[in-house]
Amino acid sequence: MSPKIVDREAKRQAILAAAIAVFAEKGYHATKMADIASKAEMGKGTLYEYFRTKEELPKSIFSLMLEAFHQEILHIEQAHLDPADAILAGMQLCFQDIDDFAHVTPLVFEILGNKDLDRSIGLSEDFEQWLECLKQFFVTHIQAGQSQGQISAALSAPVFARMLVSTLDGMATHYCLFQFQPDFFAAQVSLLEDMVMSYLREPSSVNP
Repeated sequence: MSPKIVDREAKRQAILAAAIAVFAEKGYHATKMADIASKAEMGKGTLYEYFRTKEELPKSIFSLMLEAFHQEILHIEQAHLDPADAILAGMQLCFQDIDDFAHVTPLVFEILGNKDLDRSIGLSEDFEQWLECLKQFFVTHIQAGQSQGQISAALSAPVFARMLVSTLDGMATHYCLFQFQPDFFAAQVSLLEDMVMSYLREPSSVNP
């Protein structure tokens, strides 16, 4: 009889999916490793072969999400879009999987609200790096548009980029926390896109 082949990555993904479900239901502090093992339909000993502590789970969950985001950013970069189109694509990316992120938003706030836990997991550092990466993405494309004469040279790329990141982050957070109607939220996103694009492409702003 041939030995059973275990796909460790698939097993790991199943554990993280189970952890997300249990954290969403019980919260981080009330969740036990046994709860996650039960949800993943495995023994607790098997779970510990993949994750030694409960603290490793949220770190891995958000690292996976942020890595997927970085890969999507890379795809936009490699598409060599017009600067304004690249900015629009970056904005749209921030809301691409928002319903999935809504499931883990309470977990984010539970961890960030506990300084000792956050320090141990390092979640705030991960999110700071993500926000900085997104800001730099917008800065790069604003400056590219400025160099091509498409965006006003008078515009401060770092200031506008940070404002845009804050707006996107705030809109996404409000949606996840308060569960706006999807159609209403889509209308908000569309309005924001129109505002940003009209501002960046306003002919009078290119030649102040």
